[in-house]
Amino acid sequence: MNTRVALLFSLVIGLFACSDGNILTPRNFTRLDEAEARWKAHGIKQYTLTQRRSCFCGPLAFPITLQIDSAGKIVRARDAKGDSINTAFGTSIESIFANIRAMQSRTDASFEVRYDSVYGYPRFLSADPIKQAIDDEYVLETMLVR
Repeated sequence: MNTRVALLFSLVIGLFACSDGNILTPRNFTRLDEAEARWKAHGIKQYTLTQRRSCFCGPLAFPITLQIDSAGKIVRARDAKGDSINTAFGTSIESIFANIRAMQSRTDASFEVRYDSVYGYPRFLSADPIKQAIDDEYVLETMLVR
């Protein structure tokens, strides 16, 4: 019996000792600063992503595809049919992080966010930036294409 307990204890200690502090090891994030550090650690400057937005924002064919340049600016946006659309309908990952940071500083904002476990970017954001306002709520689902 004591041998089993010792073996189990050794196994648990071994697992904790083998875990690394590498920012690039996949994990679940709950804090903005940890997720954003993961995103920055990957060093992705230019990327393509798809987004699906649920809001009061007009008739778009979702998902939309966005191309982001090295400055974090959306340079091309296309709807699900492949037609060009106004880049204002999309949100870069850098802008999503900034929006979350802004909502964290507000007492009248409500939001839920889920981060990608590999790259750290916000994959899901359900937001009500101003609780007392009508029609400002939205859900944004983002998928990095690369």
